[in-house]
Amino acid sequence: MIHLVRSDPKNLVYFFQEDRENPGHFVFYEVFATKEDFEAHNNVPYVKEWFAKLPQLAEGGVTTTRMEIQPAAGR
Repeated sequence: MIHLVRSDPKNLVYFFQEDRENPGHFVFYEVFATKEDFEAHNNVPYVKEWFAKLPQLAEGGVTTTRMEIQPAAGR
């Protein structure tokens, strides 16, 4: 999965990390060129299959946080 996401030409950054103080707690950090590119990524078959598997794999559920880069103040 990591290779597939990183090979997406619209993907700028992708990290898969495990919390050192809370083993088993993972964070996926993705940055795409535009919101539309991110939405398109979420609709490709391998991502849809991954989302479908997450409830079985994730003890305690999954939390998604969507963030947006804001321009620096005064620019």
